[in-house]
Amino acid sequence: MKKIICPVDFSKTSNKAAEYAAHIAQRTGASLTLLHVLHLPIMDTSESAMMAAQVLDEQRLIASDKLHSLSLYLQGLFGQLGGANFVIDSKVQEAFLADAVERLVKEEGFDFVVMGTTGGGNALEEILIGSNTESVISQVKCPVLAIPSNATFPEIHRIVYASDYQPEDSQALGQVLALGAVFQAEVEVVHVSKSADAESTHRAKAFIERIRTDLGNLNVHFQEVVHPDEETGLKEYLSSTQSNMLAILKKRRSFFKDLFRMSLAEKLTYQTKLPLLVLHADAE
Repeated sequence: MKKIICPVDFSKTSNKAAEYAAHIAQRTGASLTLLHVLHLPIMDTSESAMMAAQVLDEQRLIASDKLHSLSLYLQGLFGQLGGANFVIDSKVQEAFLADAVERLVKEEGFDFVVMGTTGGGNALEEILIGSNTESVISQVKCPVLAIPSNATFPEIHRIVYASDYQPEDSQALGQVLALGAVFQAEVEVVHVSKSADAESTHRAKAFIERIRTDLGNLNVHFQEVVHPDEETGLKEYLSSTQSNMLAILKKRRSFFKDLFRMSLAEKLTYQTKLPLLVLHADAE
């Protein structure tokens, strides 16, 4: 991890994400860029286009001032905690958020995205996973860490990687272990089975052997959870073990879709405090 980008809209949620991004940058030695995007409305006359351009210039100045203030706040916050200095800068761009992040990842080599799951401060948005976040996760080929608005102060001590025993898990788990090592965090691989039988036991043993072969005898724990519903079983396990980050592989399409299609009550329970790290099986 060398370059972190954190989109912000100055909402409570994005400011919380910026704190997480700064914490990770400080501990990993990565640079941090705060990104704010402006949306230029489509105008049908030259006069209205000129007015829009003036408004856009004003918004750009306001955003630049806010980004500067946020940068100073983050440097001061972690300086007071006794941490090392880290490089932080900011960008203001006119684009759709997912397009801007995707372009920066491709053209400027950003390799980690941290962003809030919501924006704007609307009560309903603070329950739902934001469409901007889902779009970035869908388009961008590097790890994305989504931070909910009610996440606690940045603390990474126990990361759970949800696995369904796929070959691609080795590479993704390697990324999780690298992040865990920076924070001296415990990493646990959890698989949810609908029933405990000889077949599931055999699959678990084969998976563990493959992980050990691919990654060596690293400090990782394996846990099998038996529950008729995967999402519910995982949610209950996370709550009972006081985990503070969930990592998933995006290639697990059915799980990923189900995660974003849960009821409001399920989303509220599942996403209120737990950061979600989404990894990509097809990342370069």
